[in-house]
Amino acid sequence: MTRFNMIDLTGRPASRRPPARPPLPRRRSAPGPDGGPAPRPLLTLVPGRDPYRSPVELRTLVRAPMPEDVRGALVTTVRKAPGRTFQVRWTTLDDPSRIPAGRVRLSWTPAADGRTDVSAHLGLPGAQVLLAVWPALRGNWCDVVRPTVAEVTELHAALSLATAALDHLVR
Repeated sequence: MTRFNMIDLTGRPASRRPPARPPLPRRRSAPGPDGGPAPRPLLTLVPGRDPYRSPVELRTLVRAPMPEDVRGALVTTVRKAPGRTFQVRWTTLDDPSRIPAGRVRLSWTPAADGRTDVSAHLGLPGAQVLLAVWPALRGNWCDVVRPTVAEVTELHAALSLATAALDHLVR
């Protein structure tokens, strides 16, 4: 088996860890009309977290209907294993309707007998497409939609990498 050692620009063996990055500066919200801090949205579903601005666990939102001022929940992080991280943030009606390429937006509406109809749309470079529909789900439906969302997200990332590599080779 052949092993390769990486050398950095100084001639020393390169470390396997990437250099630590400084934390990104936090954005400050615009001041409110009275000059004080900006008012928070009237509806905050997760104590201490704002689902309009920062990602929250999907399982904390699934049992309630979507607020009327949102298009859906844009998936920010998903892991394959059941019960693992599945984070989303609301996309409001004021946000652009276009879903970023490779991202998934979940929407849900109440159905009969306390069930929920869930749909997922996938953002592609030129359009957005209906990815899946799960009718009449009961209770916490995160683990039902997780495999599809995780696999499609990973597949899109792999295809994007392959496309970029081919574009680089063709040039």
